[in-house]
Amino acid sequence: MLLLIPLLPLLGLLALFAHERRSRLEQALELRNAYLGTTILLADLIEDDDEYTGAHSEGVVAMSVKVADELGLDPWQRRRTEYAARLHDVGKIAVPKEIINKPGPLNPDEWTLVRQHTVEGERMLSRVGGALSEVGAIVRGSHERWDGGGYPDGLAGEQIPLEARIVCACDAYNAMTTTRSYRHAMDPPSAAAELVRCSGTQFDPKLVEAFKKALPVMKSSVP
Repeated sequence: MLLLIPLLPLLGLLALFAHERRSRLEQALELRNAYLGTTILLADLIEDDDEYTGAHSEGVVAMSVKVADELGLDPWQRRRTEYAARLHDVGKIAVPKEIINKPGPLNPDEWTLVRQHTVEGERMLSRVGGALSEVGAIVRGSHERWDGGGYPDGLAGEQIPLEARIVCACDAYNAMTTTRSYRHAMDPPSAAAELVRCSGTQFDPKLVEAFKKALPVMKSSVP
């Protein structure tokens, strides 16, 4: 019995640690759910503003998560990829609809406005703060190119966040396989071949290889 007495304070301390750990986990879960709720709300705003953009974002999400899983990203990288894929076009809310849905080519001034949508998206998410600020940095980089020819910052190679590189490739593939007001959709095999053709210029070659493994159309149509 005497041996148990010194253990009582230790057991009490362990119980306190367990309670604090449980509380922190609950707070982390609540915070994650809050960010998820905000992300879904913003995604709904995108869809209400432009039905095509909303549907397009959902397609980009599905592919981005598959590629992230193929690359074995950790849970937080995977979640950032998912959130960024869902919100990569959120800044287009600030671009006039007549430009977004213009049936013909854009003029230089219109292109300047469109290319600001990633900057505007980062600004919006930074105002939310917390983890979505990190997502905003990925959104900003989602139109950069592997060779440095993208926008808005002209980043190249691994200067571009990995999650942004994933979203960039998934965004391009989904856009190519979707009919828009100014062009018809490409068939999936042709779009997959275009992704491979642009490996090392527009897209990270490592991600294109991951695409080959993650997406059935690429497994069957691309060597």
